[in-house]
Order: sequence, then structure tokens, then C-alpha cells
Amino acid sequence: MENFLQIVIYAVGFLAAIFGGIFFVQYILGRFKSDKGENAKGAGKIIGVFERAIIVPLIFVGAYEAVGLVLAAKSIARFEQLKDRKFAEYYLVGTLASLSFGIIVGLLAYMAAQIV
Repeated sequence: MENFLQIVIYAVGFLAAIFGGIFFVQYILGRFKSDKGENAKGAGKIIGVFERAIIVPLIFVGAYEAVGLVLAAKSIARFEQLKDRKFAEYYLVGTLASLSFGIIVGLLAYMAAQIV
């Protein structure tokens, strides 16, 4: 029963980080104006979901260094766009909000599962 409860805690933490992060990042980015089109916002939301889906399991297994690789890979993919200061600020705020939410929820779920 103990293992089942841990699995449930991990699953809830995983889902909370992925889908709760959408609302958290939207709230944070709502304070910034963006001249990006709706397609860009939709793509960013999907990227954030995948980003947190990768980060949370890494937190669960203690592979904190690998989280930095996710951030680096994302930055390399957007390198040319980062030359635009307005985009760079918007991108950084969104990325850091997404990463922070995923890390915090992942750590909370991990600690809760250890208590059980």
C-alpha cells in the first residue's frame, strides 16, 4: 500500500506540474505585452508542457544537472530570436516561470512521497 500511495503522489505531482504550470505561466506572462501571434503563444504553451514533462521526472530521480540541459537546449533552439530584446525578455520570463513551477511542484511531490 505504501508504494501505491507513493506512485499516486508522484502521478498527482507530475500532472499538477504539467497542467498547473500552464495557468501559472499564463498568469506571469499576462503582465507582459507580446506582439507575437496566437500561433506562437500556442506553440509556447505546448513547449512548456513538454518542458515540465521532462523536468519533473528528472527532479524525482535527483538528476538536477539534467534540468540545466533542458534550459540549454531550449535556448539553443531559440538563439536567433533571442537577439530581439523584447522577445528575449518575454522568453526568459516564460521559461523561468515554467522551470520554477516544474521544479517546485516536483520537489514538493518528491518530499511528500518520501514522507509516506
